[in-house]
Amino acid sequence: MNPAAQYLITHSFWRHNYDVSTTNKTRLFHVANSSFMPGKPDLTFHRSPDANGPIAGVCKFRHFSSDCEIGLGDPERPNRMDWEYLHKQGFMKRTYWFRMQLDDGTKQTFTWKRTHSLGSGSENHKLVEETSQTVVAVFSCGSISSKTTGYLDIYSNLGPRFSLMALISGIALIEKGRRTNQTTALSGASAGGGGGGGGVC
Repeated sequence: MNPAAQYLITHSFWRHNYDVSTTNKTRLFHVANSSFMPGKPDLTFHRSPDANGPIAGVCKFRHFSSDCEIGLGDPERPNRMDWEYLHKQGFMKRTYWFRMQLDDGTKQTFTWKRTHSLGSGSENHKLVEETSQTVVAVFSCGSISSKTTGYLDIYSNLGPRFSLMALISGIALIEKGRRTNQTTALSGASAGGGGGGGGVC
């Protein structure tokens, strides 16, 4: 099936920040990663090639929880912010879901699930609309050695708010996985172990 939209996600050196482009390399978003700056969102999506542009959305990782708070809009204009929540389903599963109001006013629930049958990366996720079980997006994830983080293919035209939510939640899952892998590797190194790399999703 052909996607209605496709985004290319790359990361900077040491994977501190992300950039989102179209497949013809038109820059759409710069994603500032603030993992070492308490009080700021973990991810801030600027609608520009750098961090000087307007903010389109943010993501906050909850402490002592696997859930995320995702804000659609600019935090400096709180009256126009829409907050959605990305919840982890179960303890061992790497499955996350969110429920949001679409541009047409309806509310739908979507779930990110691992997939081996869709996507072109080493570790892929599909976004499923729960009522119809329709695959509405696929995140193809690359390896940690590549500057290309992955591709997000959106297959259903559910409006710009949904596309932004799919993009923010997809990159949030990547960054949460990267931080977990980094912590595990550091713990293994401090304990005298080897510690392996693996994928970033």
